[in-house]
Amino acid sequence: MIVNTAANRLMKSHLPGRAFKYKAGCGTAILFLLTIFLPSLAQETPPLINYPATLYKAHNQNWDISQSADDVIYSANSDGLLEHDGASWKLYPLPDGQIVRAALYDEQPSAPAGGKVLNRTAQAEQRIYVGGFSEFGYWKKEQDGQLRYYSLSKKAGFASLRTEEIWHILKTPKYIYFQSFSVIYRYDGKNLKEIKSPGNIMFMRFVQNRVLVQSIGKGIYELKGEKFEPLHGTESLSPAIVSSILPFRNGGILITTTKNGLYIWQNGTLTPWTIGISGELKRNIINRAIVMTRDSSLVFGTIQNGVYVVSKNGALRYQFNKETGLQNNTVLALKEDSQQQLWIGLDQGIDMVKMSSPIIAYQTSDNPLGSTYAAAIWHGKLYVGSNKGVFVKKWLSPEPFRPVWGLEGQTWALKVIDGQLLCGHNDATYRIEENGVTKISNINGGWVFLPVRNGQDTLLLQGAYVGLHVYKKDAKGIWTYAYPVKNSVPIPIRQIVRDRSGAFWLGHAYKGLFQTKLTPALDSAYQWKEFKAPQELPSEFSVEVVQWLNGQVRVRSGNAFFQPDAFGKLVASQDFSKEEENYKVRTGLHGDWFKVFMNRVVFYQPGKETRSLPLTLVRNSETVVPLSEDYYFFCLDNGYALYNRKSPDKHNDDDGAPVIRKVANLRNLNETFAISGSPSLPSEVRALRIAFALPVYGQNVQYKYRLKGLTDQWSEWTDQSFVEFTNLESTDYIFEIRSSLNDTIATYHFSVKPFWRETLLAKILFAVVIALALAALIVYQEKRLTRHRRKLIEEQEEKLRQQRLSSERQIMQIQNEKLQSEIQSKSQQLSNVAINVVKKNEILEEIRDELKQVKADMGHQLPNIHYQKLLNSIERNVAGKDDWVLFEQNFDEVHEHFFKRLRQIYPTISPSELRLAACLRMNLSTKEMAPVLGISVRGVEIKRYRLRKKLDLDNDANLAQFMMDI
Repeated sequence: MIVNTAANRLMKSHLPGRAFKYKAGCGTAILFLLTIFLPSLAQETPPLINYPATLYKAHNQNWDISQSADDVIYSANSDGLLEHDGASWKLYPLPDGQIVRAALYDEQPSAPAGGKVLNRTAQAEQRIYVGGFSEFGYWKKEQDGQLRYYSLSKKAGFASLRTEEIWHILKTPKYIYFQSFSVIYRYDGKNLKEIKSPGNIMFMRFVQNRVLVQSIGKGIYELKGEKFEPLHGTESLSPAIVSSILPFRNGGILITTTKNGLYIWQNGTLTPWTIGISGELKRNIINRAIVMTRDSSLVFGTIQNGVYVVSKNGALRYQFNKETGLQNNTVLALKEDSQQQLWIGLDQGIDMVKMSSPIIAYQTSDNPLGSTYAAAIWHGKLYVGSNKGVFVKKWLSPEPFRPVWGLEGQTWALKVIDGQLLCGHNDATYRIEENGVTKISNINGGWVFLPVRNGQDTLLLQGAYVGLHVYKKDAKGIWTYAYPVKNSVPIPIRQIVRDRSGAFWLGHAYKGLFQTKLTPALDSAYQWKEFKAPQELPSEFSVEVVQWLNGQVRVRSGNAFFQPDAFGKLVASQDFSKEEENYKVRTGLHGDWFKVFMNRVVFYQPGKETRSLPLTLVRNSETVVPLSEDYYFFCLDNGYALYNRKSPDKHNDDDGAPVIRKVANLRNLNETFAISGSPSLPSEVRALRIAFALPVYGQNVQYKYRLKGLTDQWSEWTDQSFVEFTNLESTDYIFEIRSSLNDTIATYHFSVKPFWRETLLAKILFAVVIALALAALIVYQEKRLTRHRRKLIEEQEEKLRQQRLSSERQIMQIQNEKLQSEIQSKSQQLSNVAINVVKKNEILEEIRDELKQVKADMGHQLPNIHYQKLLNSIERNVAGKDDWVLFEQNFDEVHEHFFKRLRQIYPTISPSELRLAACLRMNLSTKEMAPVLGISVRGVEIKRYRLRKKLDLDNDANLAQFMMDI
């Protein structure tokens, strides 16, 4: 119960003060009046960077902060262990989701089994020890760069852990101590030891080689081995709560208490340390304190009013609270990192102060200035001109700015000339005095003043919204308006530079570059020249004229710089290097000059190294003002920054190369690979995401990369902290990455294993298969060509055969036609023979009949012997065999052996029946057959009937057709 009560008291003491809240809803006019009239702390402090919970996406409360050897920041957050590498944030929750109250980075010698380390050289094992309620252990950085948790408390099994919460982790040369309010757990890298405290204790500290801890109500004890011994002289601290114990000068110890002030213990004597802010520290409750290594400054974090930075002698240097940009006034953790930057864990977010920066800036949550455009130091006071007017405060003091009445609105120029402070304003031109302002002309928009020597006098040339104007001193030595420059073009002139020949170069506010020559009294221009694009310069827009070293003139147009030659013609200048980004040039004191980029300023100083300053000046009005021999004033969109030009050269905030943070399979982001050595990735991994970062904080870092083996071309600048590659082949790769802060290149070597089909054996097999396939293809082609040739030959032969057959058919047709002709001729002859036989027989019959008639008429006058002889001769010729033989020969030629076929079919057929068949074949009528056969028509019919019977034909059968079909 006592332990829990103490814990509750401590937790209550960490609750942020809520006494004052800003209530929204005021009108614009009220806000403006508050900005103008209410005093606001106007302290110039090192740059302050806010990391709100909305950015890191975890709980508001951050209880402890630590840093690894590779500069990664770790925060003990209420949601878990929070990791920040300068590019991204990642949260590692504890296994049971406990609040992480403490975090400590440490390294352990790495001794893997077998003495070998795969894919990387042997290196220390990186651990981040954490503690919470009934839990402590460490996150170990694995080969893939990711953290894996190992619990120490669960293995120990201490009964006390069920109710204890680890609030602090302390490292000494021999041990790691995990401390709750009543118990200490000592870890030697292998074993845990439980040590009971002499009472409820606050935070342990290792100071001057002593492990010291306060026992509440009893003073401070020193832990020796496992025993606590009182630190003599600290008994008087028993009523107080000690929040921190720090090393002090001359071997002493500085003890901070929450509400009882500061004490110094030395040689057994405890004395209060009273400094200028002692009372303020008591009221605001000191919760954390550290000593900065850079200059031994002391940093006190309070519960109610943020952070105080005090010199080692006790003088207040800076104060950071909500008014000066801190997110919250309740400080839970303080940490100085390797770059001497101050990290602040808050009840609401994390902040970082660049304590080592040579830049200090005016930054406040209710900045009354707005965007600044001009500044000057006059009579020990800093005057700042902005878009809201002119403001003044004591130089390098924390007193608030106050407005200069009568100069509200846009201010363009503040310049001390011959002891007088002149102001170029949107409304007019003024002289600022100790007790007010005096209008010296109605010239609007005085952008620039240029003193011009004229004999014994000095004239003042002004560029304004309309033309050039001249001022001179009156009898009392006061600057007064003289006259406008005649014959000058009425244009807005923003820059005026005089070259060594006496000519004036004028930069138009928006478009144009001009050169003019004026009379000695500057009252008139007798020469005026306008430079045209593209003949004389690349572009007429946004042209700038710069007074370069030794009175030389330089002109910027586009991304190129020019200088006039002896004839006034612009030629390329060799003074400025070619950059990938556009930049502008500004000059300073004693040869100093600046390259002004979009998000940074590069400072060049003779005899010193180049410095990159993380500043973003007002766009299109980038102004650097040399305030004194020590300080440059940079005009910003929200306030201003000061740079000490005599600060030391060495600033390591932009040293080093980016680091590879994670290499993952793009198809499965949970599959990660070693980030060191030269890992060989599995063959199926052909798409990667490579995450990288440069652990530099508070700067806008951009990256360029390339993957050698895929391309030798660098990418464009990007602020993205990872890159993805797809369709990778099996080969060796070198990933190179560089940042915009320096030229140092980080490399990551890896290879992708080949698929089995991509191995040498597979390639040989594929080559053999391809060769065999080619050979088979060649053979196949040869065979196919052979078949094709044979087919062509066969087709040709077939064509020839078809042609031959066609020719033969034509010949046969011709022959058939000839035969048909012959047949027709034969048939004609046969018909003729038949006709002749018929006619002969008819004639002979007529002669026979006439002969018979003559015999009848003459009787015995015609002797019978002669008569009979004639009659027999006629009868013999009427049915003569010679006619029939001739007829049979012709008939057989025409009808292709008709008689022979008929005899083969009907062997019993008689010669007379053959003659009848021939007549039927010739399709002769019965009347035509009778004379041919030498019989009567009746006889022909009888023969036809008998032949039908012999051939065994039906009565319906056509005997003539039958004969024609044989």
